[in-house]
Amino acid sequence: MMGEKFSSNILNEAMRVTAEDIGTVLRAAGSRRVVLFGASECGPACIKFAVDDPSRVARLILFGALAKGCWSEDYPHALRASQYDAWSKHLIAQWGGPVGIEAFAPSLAGDQQARAWWAGLLRAASSPGGISAVLEAFRDADVRHLLPQIAVPTLVLHRRDDKAVRIAAGRDLASRIRDAQFVELDGNDHWFFAGDQQPVLEVIRRFTETLKP
Repeated sequence: MMGEKFSSNILNEAMRVTAEDIGTVLRAAGSRRVVLFGASECGPACIKFAVDDPSRVARLILFGALAKGCWSEDYPHALRASQYDAWSKHLIAQWGGPVGIEAFAPSLAGDQQARAWWAGLLRAASSPGGISAVLEAFRDADVRHLLPQIAVPTLVLHRRDDKAVRIAAGRDLASRIRDAQFVELDGNDHWFFAGDQQPVLEVIRRFTETLKP
């Protein structure tokens, strides 16, 4: 119990800091209200920001996100902690190469230029130590208690055959948010910038077209 509480405190701090970073960027950019887009592991922090500061969020869009980082008896939509840790260890050991592209962007996995770009993206994004901390925090993430508090219009997008996050996790996420729109998209890429992007852009356009300038 004490270990679970300690992990929860670490997670809450990580989410709080990331949500505060979102606010800092918005203030620096002079943005009063935004359409907040949270993909994958960025989903929990965007959810927290939308709950903590709803006046700054005109719309919330979650893509390939999930409410809880690993399996529990009441959440069967993610890897068990032991499976997650094994996957994380493999990812960190090969960080800097095109590791994970088969799961996150399978439509690009056979393209050598894309693989080189992916490896460069990973190196630019984080060090092995840095990504280790991110993955550990995400493993312990659980924002289910925040979802009923979301009061802004929300769109949840998920590709039907997503290789990294099961679509059941997306359905579960949307079901916990009042009046959320859930849209299943064709494809197996986890990242929105891989695969067929046009359906993604079209759904987002329809979701935001009623916003006043």
